[in-house]
Amino acid sequence: MRCRQARHRFTRTVGAGVTEGVAAGHPLRLAYADPPYPGNARLYHGHRDYAGEVDHTALIHRLTTYDGWALSTSAAALPAVLALCPAGVRVAAWHRGERPTASRWPLSAWEPVIYVQGRASNPSYRTYATRRVDSLVHGVSAMTTLPARVIGAKPAAFCRWLFDLLGADPGDSFDDLFPGSGAVSRAWAVFAGTGVPSPAAEPDASPPAERDVCSFTCNQPSSSPAHTTPSASGGP
Repeated sequence: MRCRQARHRFTRTVGAGVTEGVAAGHPLRLAYADPPYPGNARLYHGHRDYAGEVDHTALIHRLTTYDGWALSTSAAALPAVLALCPAGVRVAAWHRGERPTASRWPLSAWEPVIYVQGRASNPSYRTYATRRVDSLVHGVSAMTTLPARVIGAKPAAFCRWLFDLLGADPGDSFDDLFPGSGAVSRAWAVFAGTGVPSPAAEPDASPPAERDVCSFTCNQPSSSPAHTTPSASGGP
């Protein structure tokens, strides 16, 4: 019963996308990557898809082959990851709130989302409640009713914000490169009105890194960042 209720709330929050008149034959290829954040892959050592630290250079290179894309990371890793990105990327902020933990350092209460928007939005299709903004304020709690949940699984409100951030249309294709719990893929199925998750991305979203991308820039203690886990092959 709780799972059914949670599924209903999730679906209602995501909502169906609004078609803004995508030209026939011109849907966009969009992608989202939510890998273990640099320096924190160890948190998923027991997960069946664990493959160690992610090579963010290779991952970002792959993302740039899409028309629009987004990459979640931690506030601590942002400088190092951003340095690997091409010119023109933007940074959005998800204010998720702090985690109840003791810390000698300021607690991180937000997460950056590096993105390249897919398309401009037609203002006539949007209202004040649905307009695109680069900041989301939405608290998050453990998804105890999600059977395949992993640390940092993204909530429905985040998924809908992500789709709007990219200017996504239900006619586009969307690859969730690090599916983890599968929540983002399920959200896309609701948004696109397909009823089923989007097709799997090609394997090898990113090979393991030989070295942590932020080994010199992320040494300051902080609360554990939220993120999903890559599949064993690197793709969904």
